[in-house]
Amino acid sequence: MRFRLYFSLVKIEKNFQFSRTTRRGRPRSRSAARRPREEAFLHTLAEAGYSDTRARRAVVHALCEANAGATPGDLLLRGRAIHSRLGPVTVYRTLDILRELGLVRRLQLEDGSSAYAASSRGHGHHVICRSCRRAVEFTGCPIDGVLASAANSTGYRVESHQLELFGLCPDCQGEGRRKK
Repeated sequence: MRFRLYFSLVKIEKNFQFSRTTRRGRPRSRSAARRPREEAFLHTLAEAGYSDTRARRAVVHALCEANAGATPGDLLLRGRAIHSRLGPVTVYRTLDILRELGLVRRLQLEDGSSAYAASSRGHGHHVICRSCRRAVEFTGCPIDGVLASAANSTGYRVESHQLELFGLCPDCQGEGRRKK
């Protein structure tokens, strides 16, 4: 069954923007029904006083759609499918804002490059697949004792730490993949 898309003018606050609808005027399911995490990110950005731009929405959408820890280059490519004029500076600035708000974490990959993954609020760590780079957050910090010991033996006040674990996800284990 084919759907013809019609554009209806929708007033959102003081701005007008076009929304995809079906012939009967119902919102098209994929574009209208955003995922809860994406809506939460956009809501948090608005609460923090950041303007709601198409470019930021494209970056947030690309990040939330990524199944793996996404590099800024990945986000730029995915985001340009939504907003063709998206630039790399906007991707990096949006990622910095999202990091400051605690919505994403920067992951240090084994090859030294960085990727970004959506995170829950609070402290957490990620397990990263060596093959597909999918990142999954886990809660709890297994190294609290090590941090206390390091602080006691060095005299430093440990303020933060990073912990990334690497391995193969269940899908890649099943396919017999190896590290790329």
